[in-house]
Amino acid sequence: MHSKECNCFKTRAAKVQTGLTKAIPGVEVLINPEKPRKGCFEVRGKDGKIYLSLLGMPRPFTKLKSLDMDKMVEEIVAKVK
Repeated sequence: MHSKECNCFKTRAAKVQTGLTKAIPGVEVLINPEKPRKGCFEVRGKDGKIYLSLLGMPRPFTKLKSLDMDKMVEEIVAKVK
């Protein structure tokens, strides 16, 4: 789900994880089941469907930092249900 090169990835991944587990009982959220790519933040479903994809972001990761994570989690929940 997130790159390990900056804490902003980790904190946002944790926020997505918390939001999804609260909104969808029994949902399984994995953070980095595979080695993450540099400058990438993705939220994917178990079936491979991509809900959010920010790839190849240069520092200071402005696209990621400007995201409203609460709104993004709400959008993902709406798509899943």
